[in-house]
Amino acid sequence: MRLLLTILAVAVVSVGGGWLLSDRTEDATSDLGTVTLSPSLTIADPTIGTNVPAAGKLFPTLSLEDLTGTAIDFSTLRGKPMVVNFWFSTCEPCKREFPALLDAAASTKGNISFVGVNPQDTAVAAQDFVDEYASESNDFIYVRDPNGELLTQLGVGTFPMTLFVDAGGVIVSQHAGEITSAELATTMQKYFGVS
Repeated sequence: MRLLLTILAVAVVSVGGGWLLSDRTEDATSDLGTVTLSPSLTIADPTIGTNVPAAGKLFPTLSLEDLTGTAIDFSTLRGKPMVVNFWFSTCEPCKREFPALLDAAASTKGNISFVGVNPQDTAVAAQDFVDEYASESNDFIYVRDPNGELLTQLGVGTFPMTLFVDAGGVIVSQHAGEITSAELATTMQKYFGVS
């Protein structure tokens, strides 16, 4: 019985107190109960599906394995511009943009290095994707980043993601999401003088 009276008293105080507080805030002229968040204090977290701005940064000079297990050292690719595309085989936008990337690579006739970075697939799954969507003679270098080393250094959080790197190794532009032939041509013309 005593427990029932205690529960009843707590319920009456809670309901009554809530009613009094809500009635007070409706009539009050003070805005002490209002919280305003400042957008300038909002910080994007690259671990939750966003990309860190990369333009102006030096592209890392690490070594990753290609699909056959051969080490590719990114420092050896300096000296000419690079288009670096992050992709994986079950990514639908990656599949849709792949022909545009292949055409752009072919059109530059080796004057720009095209690198496809795959952080998710096994070498076999990545090679199956390449075999399905690319002709035998394509001008791409395909590497795997299974530990996410390059992703982490560049702050890549969404796929596909394309970076444009000048001959000195500086990232000059980035494109998050599916890229079109027109966007590739415009960006390559703007930063590399070719389309």
